[in-house]
Amino acid sequence: MGQMLVDLTMRIDRVPEPGGDAFADEAVARVGSSFNILHAVRQMGVPAAHGGIIGTGPWAAQIRAALADDGIDHIGLTDSSRDSGICIAMTDARAERTFVTVRGAETQGDEHCFDSLNPSDTDIVHINGYTFAHPTSRGLLAFLERYRAHRFTTVFDPSSVAAGAEDRLLDAIVAHRPIWSCNYEESLALARRLGLSGAVLEDAGGTCAALSGRLDAPVILRAGASGAWLSATPGERAVLIPSHHVHAVDTNGAGDCHVGVMSAELIRGASLEDAVRTANIAAAISVTRRGPATCPARSEVEPLLNRA
Repeated sequence: MGQMLVDLTMRIDRVPEPGGDAFADEAVARVGSSFNILHAVRQMGVPAAHGGIIGTGPWAAQIRAALADDGIDHIGLTDSSRDSGICIAMTDARAERTFVTVRGAETQGDEHCFDSLNPSDTDIVHINGYTFAHPTSRGLLAFLERYRAHRFTTVFDPSSVAAGAEDRLLDAIVAHRPIWSCNYEESLALARRLGLSGAVLEDAGGTCAALSGRLDAPVILRAGASGAWLSATPGERAVLIPSHHVHAVDTNGAGDCHVGVMSAELIRGASLEDAVRTANIAAAISVTRRGPATCPARSEVEPLLNRA
């Protein structure tokens, strides 16, 4: 249910200061954002569909072509009055990313924009926190209220904006009790928004466990090269599930790869811990490749998974 954009990716030595400039070695237009997640799901051999809004225009045409290439159905709305958005993604010499996003059709939904989505009990629904920052949030709120009682699994990536969301939106997603997946910076912002403080926030494991207890839901805290912390049962200590160590050249899309692979493994019947372990390895491989949608195929993950 997230947004799908075209990423204009470029490599630079460093992001310039205001008023400065920088030279990029290359600039490539690739479909990213929610596509990264669905691509990761498909790389694991699991069916996927996009329920977000796609526009009409050259960027939207590129999105539709990418979906068709991966065998991903579009089951959401089409906006015939505007094009889909783009995101300028700059990756510096330290493999850190900086984004500038131009909003498009994917952000302009109303309260009915997700009315046609009817997940089955065995589906996994992915929701991204960036939806909270756009008019499409009205449709997300209506979806969450319609499915206050549900049997399907929801995976929620709060991103960098969910901690600043309106109370009614944050309350609705908390009440929905999804599996939460975030990085450390996002987890700290969310914890403070929820009133957590003190010693529980001094390390990633403590933050993960504290959030799980406060949210009464499983929490995954992605920790880069270290792997991921998992608090699968509220009230219990978080465990660190290690990753496979690699030399990172581009971290763009690594979190999306992790979420997509984890979701696919859950569909395949894996436990949450095993799903996170597989996602760690897939995300590690993905950062050795340049571009936003670089999730490896399952055949590449399995040998390292068996070794682990």
